[in-house]
Amino acid sequence: MSKKPTILIYLLILLSLVLGACATPTPAPTEPAAPVATEAPAEPVATEAPTEPPAAATEAPLAPTAGDKRIILATTTSTEDSGLLEVILPDFTAQTGIEVDVVAVGTGQALQLGVDGNADVLLVHARAREDEFMTNGDGVRREEVMYNDFVIVGPASDPAGIKGMTDAAAALKKLADSSATFISRGDDSGTHTKEKSVWKAAGIEEPSGDWYVSAGQGMGDVLNMANEQQAYTLADRATYLALVKEGLDLVVLVEGDKVLFNPYGVIAVNPEKNAAIQNDLANQFIDWIISVPTQELIGTFGVADFGAPLFIPNSELYNASKPAAAAALKVTGKVTTEMAWTEEEVKAMETMDVEAPNSKGVEETYTGVAINALLALAGLDPAATTVTLIANDGFSKDVPLADLQACASCILSFRSNGGFSSVMPGFDKSFGVKGVVEIVVK
Repeated sequence: MSKKPTILIYLLILLSLVLGACATPTPAPTEPAAPVATEAPAEPVATEAPTEPPAAATEAPLAPTAGDKRIILATTTSTEDSGLLEVILPDFTAQTGIEVDVVAVGTGQALQLGVDGNADVLLVHARAREDEFMTNGDGVRREEVMYNDFVIVGPASDPAGIKGMTDAAAALKKLADSSATFISRGDDSGTHTKEKSVWKAAGIEEPSGDWYVSAGQGMGDVLNMANEQQAYTLADRATYLALVKEGLDLVVLVEGDKVLFNPYGVIAVNPEKNAAIQNDLANQFIDWIISVPTQELIGTFGVADFGAPLFIPNSELYNASKPAAAAALKVTGKVTTEMAWTEEEVKAMETMDVEAPNSKGVEETYTGVAINALLALAGLDPAATTVTLIANDGFSKDVPLADLQACASCILSFRSNGGFSSVMPGFDKSFGVKGVVEIVVK
């Protein structure tokens, strides 16, 4: 009897343990089902994380654009072959942070790059074609920059006999008649355009024959070809002089004709041509190149090596900055354009040495500028017959224009105490006028 309650107690304890064990699992499913799984997806802000990367991706491309300002400058080969761009462009980049990618081709190709919207700004030298470019709406701004001149160069032996001629068309006609080899740019450049216009003035629409070689090359290459073949060519003076420094063995034979004047202009391409055109940067470039400091920099280029600038500054801002009173010599009267130069500008022109007797009758060498070259720059009225040399003391001397034009060695020489005197070999000594300040064409 005493053992039965004990067994019963154990059975009751065992039953309670079993029931307790069965009761415990009930909360277990409740905890996983509780919001642990629900909070996890909502918590990481996974929804907001994707919104930040797009914002960063939008700004990323802007940084390189702001820090990598570049423009494409399409220009003639002469500005590069002469070395000018290498000297002046670092100043532009230093001032503005804008890099310049130069595409040096013929002026025709440079203008076409503008027409096609593949350049931001142009620096070229074919005025009639530049005006057409602007008229057609391909450009939105054009400014004068500088000028120099074209020259006809060839071997010192000069088999065609054109040395000293001041009529470029007549010189080319004589060259064609002699069948002496002539190397043409043949590349639709500004130089080629000028050459064709001079041939046309000579009465030759399309020069042809074994003597006429169309190279299809830039100015530097054509000059080197002419050098190798001891041939003739038309060149801009700047590139010619730059290559003379490197050993080019050709000489200037014809110069001073007004038709050989060579102005350069800068043009901003119409931004409607291409969405990538950077008109603001192009205008910064134009503002810089026509500014007085840059114009003065252009005016120093070549002076150290050649004693004269290879390009003459010519922007409106630069010309306005020069005092009119500084003019030391004028050409007026029956001319296309009245001209005035400072003494420094006259001395920067192409000079020549001539032998003539001094006041004591002793032969002396005089250095100066050809009077015919000065007249050519002003352009003569067809009705002109006389040239009057006027001195600073009011003295004047009339010279028949025909006689003067026949005198290739008549010059205004540079006086040691400043100013100019006329030196005219073959003329009476009374034509030697001291202190010439004006040449009047009548």
